[in-house]
Amino acid sequence: MNKHILLFLLFVLSLGACRSLRVRDFHTNQNLPARLPRLGLLVHERSFLEAFDCALDREVVINNVVSGPYAPAPWVAYEVTDQALEDAFQVLGNELDDNLNQVSTPRYGHARFKLLFYKRRNSGWGWTVASVSTLFVPNLLGMPVRTHRAELELQMEILDAKGKMLVRYTAPGAGKAIVAAYHGYDNSNATRKANLLALQSAMSKIKKKLEADVPSLASQLEAAGTLRKLDGK
Repeated sequence: MNKHILLFLLFVLSLGACRSLRVRDFHTNQNLPARLPRLGLLVHERSFLEAFDCALDREVVINNVVSGPYAPAPWVAYEVTDQALEDAFQVLGNELDDNLNQVSTPRYGHARFKLLFYKRRNSGWGWTVASVSTLFVPNLLGMPVRTHRAELELQMEILDAKGKMLVRYTAPGAGKAIVAAYHGYDNSNATRKANLLALQSAMSKIKKKLEADVPSLASQLEAAGTLRKLDGK
């Protein structure tokens, strides 16, 4: 079967996937026993955008959609780069508010995030072969088409109100989501879900490392003062 026809059929099938991302997908409940003075969020946008863009280029070339790093429509780039960056801001901001920060008005510094490594791949091609050979009939009953996987390494730095870096953590993360009707996701949401799970996996490891350092970090952050006072506001 022509690869272009296969891609078209996979796209049509993805329209029948009934699951979409929900608010709870952007939150976890693994909070620190003792929380830090409130930190603002800073994200190294370029590291995320370049990683997502490179992954998109690889997929375009591998799938032979076109003969080079060009997209067939603007929504392709938006869903896997811009939307993915927006998701990263949201999930990392939620991690701070839900699990790390004390509930207080003034900010005592920043948590700064950077993506050190990112790889996205589509596995589960056995499902795809089975789907094609059976003319996609089992997929109408919920059989997966394939699996989207994301692997990454996340860096988190904590800075006090004066901009001094107090500590740095790095951790790997991995996530996967299936493309399937009813209980799975369509192609774009499967990619987004895998990214979210990978970021949350990395944050889970970082929080375990951070837990023992909370008392010392809290003292250093409080000693440096708040961002508001230093700005003269």
